Amino acid sequence: MIQINPTPEAIAEESNAHEKSSSDETNESSLSWMNGLHLTKEKEYSYPINEVVIEMDTQSSVPKSHKYHLTVLLKDSYEFFCLKQELKNTNLSYLLNQEGSAMSVDIDSDDYNALANLLLKLKTYQISATLSSFKED
Repeated sequence: MIQINPTPEAIAEESNAHEKSSSDETNESSLSWMNGLHLTKEKEYSYPINEVVIEMDTQSSVPKSHKYHLTVLLKDSYEFFCLKQELKNTNLSYLLNQEGSAMSVDIDSDDYNALANLLLKLKTYQISATLSSFKED
């Protein structure tokens, strides 16, 4: 039965009844939610960044690459010119050392065949050079 102008006592009784029923429902739903929380295994969150997992095999050893060193002792600037022309063809980088009138060129590379071919070409110009394996200190 609905009253058009209920008395304040009726309003208080009705609101108390409504609060009791809603609080009972809230308590039951929160308890069931909390009881079921530990059963969920799926994460419902994500990090704001990409997550990357890297696995490294620490048991295997990395093979060491062999480095080779070519030393060319130059007598004059013509020999250096000939050497530079051959180095342009092979795309090898070099280091020029000059102390007084003595010049030497050091060439380091992983490719033994490239250095051996350069050594053969330098012999055609009668330029002496020494090819050796590179040793780190």
